[in-house]
Amino acid sequence: MYIPQCGTCAAAVTDDQGREHTVAGTLLPADLRQQLAADGWQIKEGDARRGASDPLLGDRLQCPACTAALAARQATAERRHAEALALPRVLTRDLSARLGPGWLLAQRADDVEAARWLVEHQGTVHGMVNRYRRRDGSLSSGWEAHLNAGTGWRRLDAASAAQHRPNSSFLWSGRDLAAWGIAHRPHHSAPRPPWATRTRQAVG
Repeated sequence: MYIPQCGTCAAAVTDDQGREHTVAGTLLPADLRQQLAADGWQIKEGDARRGASDPLLGDRLQCPACTAALAARQATAERRHAEALALPRVLTRDLSARLGPGWLLAQRADDVEAARWLVEHQGTVHGMVNRYRRRDGSLSSGWEAHLNAGTGWRRLDAASAAQHRPNSSFLWSGRDLAAWGIAHRPHHSAPRPPWATRTRQAVG
């Protein structure tokens, strides 16, 4: 027998009298799934072929309290991220000739020393590019690209033709190429854009 419980805090599923539910396997009966969903539980259904015998493939549950706490943390992260993105710009660079109308790079005060730029299109921040900082604190000539994920940043690997060095998958060979990656999401095998050259791009 199996006692279904929250995968985050391990709170057990209980009945109206507060007694722990027991089920035959880690795949819950359809009526219990419906009841839990109505009570605010989040359910990720398991593998119907093997889940009943393998706990790792069974139904995954999250209780209402943990769901609410996760939503609150996400809301806080979204607010802080939005506040950081809304800080005044001290410098901009027009990239419409390379990326298309409305695309530009922008820096906030703290971005200047970090060699970091926001990639914006008509007022919306789509990502961020920055010089890669080595472990010793020095700056590489390679650039990282990060997509705006709403609560933070998600790294975008470089297209093979735009890599800083062969097999350097996460570093782009120039600032504007990294911004191009954010703007156009090129396929890994995409060629370099016509405006890009093999010479090192300016970092200013």
